[in-house]
Amino acid sequence: MSAIDLEQVLTGLPPLVDERSRVLVLGSFPSKLSLKKREYYGNPQNHFWQIMEALFGIDRRAPYEHRTARILEERIAVWDVIAECSREGSGDDAIMDATPNSLSRLLHEFPDIRGIAFNGGTALRTARLFAPDLFERDDLAWERLPSTSPRNARITVFAKLETWSRIKSWAEDRA
Repeated sequence: MSAIDLEQVLTGLPPLVDERSRVLVLGSFPSKLSLKKREYYGNPQNHFWQIMEALFGIDRRAPYEHRTARILEERIAVWDVIAECSREGSGDDAIMDATPNSLSRLLHEFPDIRGIAFNGGTALRTARLFAPDLFERDDLAWERLPSTSPRNARITVFAKLETWSRIKSWAEDRA
């Protein structure tokens, strides 16, 4: 890969959110395949949609538009901490020159979001760096969940599902 390729600035995806959202799933930055497809968790090896299928009955093989409509019905929003970066490949460890998404603005625009599920350690570490005010709020719960990435192979999908099941109760909380 040439230096020109490395310096190309990649732009993430817009937030998947609406007024029903109660839980915000925050990743770090979309994979190369997700950016190409313009789909959150577009790599079929990523466990995200498999977990959403198990928790909410969202068919992971359904068209993306159907899956995103269903996840919003379940009061789950999806976005990434990083808005733009340079990166070779898809690994979080290769992210350079990151600029953040405005998480505070999103939470202001959608005040019913009461929980943040960080999809892996990079998402949490990056949020702590770019948006430390999130962690000082009394009205916002947060938790680091195991990454759904296929690179996180040391944890089985079943173990991931057990931990990720916490977002179901957050989304169902009507308070």
